[in-house]
Amino acid sequence: MNRHLLDALQEIGERLTQAPHLLLCTDYDGTLTPLVDDPAQARLSPHMRRVLRSLANLEGTSLVFISGRARADLLAHVGIAGAIYAGNHGLEISGDGIIFVEPNAVARCAAVKELATDLAKKLHHIPGVFVEDKGLTLSVHYRRAATTAREEVRRIAHAAAVRTNPRFQLTKGNKVFEIRPCVAWNKGTAVHWIQQQLGRPDALTIYLGDDITDEDAFAALPEAISVRVGKPRRTAAGFRLKGPAEVRRFLAWVDSHLRRKKLLATATESTEAGEQEA
Repeated sequence: MNRHLLDALQEIGERLTQAPHLLLCTDYDGTLTPLVDDPAQARLSPHMRRVLRSLANLEGTSLVFISGRARADLLAHVGIAGAIYAGNHGLEISGDGIIFVEPNAVARCAAVKELATDLAKKLHHIPGVFVEDKGLTLSVHYRRAATTAREEVRRIAHAAAVRTNPRFQLTKGNKVFEIRPCVAWNKGTAVHWIQQQLGRPDALTIYLGDDITDEDAFAALPEAISVRVGKPRRTAAGFRLKGPAEVRRFLAWVDSHLRRKKLLATATESTEAGEQEA
């Protein structure tokens, strides 16, 4: 059973103190913001935004937003300068001088568009369901649909995904079915790629997420501080938090701890410089 993260702050603090660099990765919906019926209405609270901006401005910290949303959509909702944005479950990445789009996924953009059109027609008769074309992937949202209709939505979405040539994979999220191309790339490989591009193999990685696709990152980052957000369930994450409110509390604590670390280092350097002059 994973531990509640707020009960392990002393341990986390020790690792932060020793780390020469922090790579802080976080999902968006359900992690930084509560889940809502309309994804367009998922907004960062003013307090959460202040904390994230503060972390993005910290020397020695790289902030990564990684989401099932399209990268442009994620950037529009977050809009914090200096961060890295990984959209479509890590298939497209930009920020801090780096840019990447998974080439095999790009080659299937036309197939994604056709699949989105086909699914929209097949699901049109079910109230509360809508298909979101995100360019490289698509989502079938059923949060506003009747509970009795959800199995039919799954069956139609799954059948359409596996019959497409080339095939697509379907995974279940928080009242959404995610349809992605079958390529050797996920949130875990995306984080590894970002680590390599930053040239900080010594960085301490913290990864927070609430989605099924975040499990790829939890499994791929055994040395990281991995945090499953939301209701308890079987997970590869080492820690858990209940929801965005606890995530905000933890991130504020991280920001405070790192700023104290910086002040202490500056004070030590000043003392050593004074002793050398004397």
